[in-house]
Amino acid sequence: MNNESRSHMRDKLLPLVVFPLIVGVLTGVAIFIFKLASSFVIDRSHQIYAIVRENPKYLPVLLLGVTAIGGLSALLLRYAKECRGGGIPTAVASIRGLIPMKWTQGVFALFASALLTYTAGVPLGNEGPSVQIGAALGKGASGLFGKKNRAWERYNMTGGACSGFAIATGAPLSGVVFAMEEAHRRFSPTIFIVATVSIVSGSVVSEVLSHVVGVDTTFFGFTIDAILPLKYLWVAAIIGIACGISANLLTKLYHYIRKNKGIKPIKLPFAVNIVVIFFIVALLGFFSADFVGSGHALIETIIERHGVWYMILVAFIVRALMMVLANSAGVSGGLFVPTLAFGAMISSLIADGLIALGAVDESYYAIFIMIGMASFLSSSSRIPLTALAFSVEALCGVGNVLSAVIGVLTSYFVAEIMGRLSFTDTVMEAKAADAHAGKTAFVVYSHMVVQPGAFAIGMDIRDILWPPTCTILSIKQAESENGEHSGVIYEGDIIHLHYQTYDPAQTSELLARILGTQPEDENAKIHGVSGRYIVPDA
Repeated sequence: MNNESRSHMRDKLLPLVVFPLIVGVLTGVAIFIFKLASSFVIDRSHQIYAIVRENPKYLPVLLLGVTAIGGLSALLLRYAKECRGGGIPTAVASIRGLIPMKWTQGVFALFASALLTYTAGVPLGNEGPSVQIGAALGKGASGLFGKKNRAWERYNMTGGACSGFAIATGAPLSGVVFAMEEAHRRFSPTIFIVATVSIVSGSVVSEVLSHVVGVDTTFFGFTIDAILPLKYLWVAAIIGIACGISANLLTKLYHYIRKNKGIKPIKLPFAVNIVVIFFIVALLGFFSADFVGSGHALIETIIERHGVWYMILVAFIVRALMMVLANSAGVSGGLFVPTLAFGAMISSLIADGLIALGAVDESYYAIFIMIGMASFLSSSSRIPLTALAFSVEALCGVGNVLSAVIGVLTSYFVAEIMGRLSFTDTVMEAKAADAHAGKTAFVVYSHMVVQPGAFAIGMDIRDILWPPTCTILSIKQAESENGEHSGVIYEGDIIHLHYQTYDPAQTSELLARILGTQPEDENAKIHGVSGRYIVPDA
């Protein structure tokens, strides 16, 4: 093996496998513990609410206790700002480089604040925090084990986030698709390998721990054996239309509440806002179990057809309002399972109506619920491929792929026609706006030379996680033996960049990790580099 091969092995292949493997193992252990703790807390919360509903005399104690929990949550979130709001939007925004992340907050503070959320019964799930914890562990592992390879940091964060998603949902294939469709919005062999290695190692660790402890990790306990006949495929389209419209309305509700910082005319300080939300949740939980919790139990109730249509409709309205209020206020928790619950409720109402009219056979009821969950996931986050993979892996839709495709694509197109951004993207934009509030944005034009030993050498442009908003305007190709470039970056290439940033020095440092530390101005002129200039964003 020559020196060039050894260098390629050391600088590219080993980090591509070793770092994601370490991140996956760490994530597997952490998310297993988190799932175990959150499941225990959620079960106890349901039991407490059930006891109070049977014994109303305990209601004052419940309200006082939940108010105190809200106060603790507000105190924690006041200092751990990165733990506020949905876990998936926060993780994805950090992975894309839109907002900073302190990994210790993303692991320890989020763990605690999420458990407080579940104890109170706020309608948020534990899948989002699992994704954020995984991303934080990826960043932490890069700082601890890969200080000389910091260019791999966002790749490791991606692996941790996708591993957290796969372990939390029991859907490893969906986690791989999630990496490319949601996390980075592009296909890249490098991202694929990083995500796959982390997901496999994390899932194996989680499964081994589950076997040792004797815990069932099944995401949903129902099965679907029937296959929807072709004559009923029109129902999938109707469910898709309803989910697409509802997802768009949910996004508009979030816009309205965030714009007005609550429901007019109420505008409260951060801590008071959190406490009030927890107090309202406790009151709602006293009246019905369908109004509180992540929505997992509600989905199982719907699948078993134990719900009454008008209560499901009320639960949809109440949960939508409380989920958006809690998320916009900054309460820790995930949006994934609550999103699935919305899809289940919508499809349940449609299916019950059609069954009552005699238009469809009730034996296909569970299939309609599966279509609804996948469709709402697709339209609310604009991730149709992830939704389809998830419907097959976790929602028992392997025999009903065609009906799932119709529902998912219909809901996606309806949502796209009605609105520009998904709910997830809207939350990410809000987080980025908060993170950069009061800062001046600069537009930077820069020429950089690919230095000897740079991270980017030998990589395709699409495989590199450039700083956010960074556009490659042109590449002045260095001489190569075969005279071809083929999109691969070589030493000596001069790259013309354009990007917007709130911190030019920090972005330059990120680019130096990728392209190498740039020479002084005099040397740069020798390489034909015209330097860089910065202008304020208009």
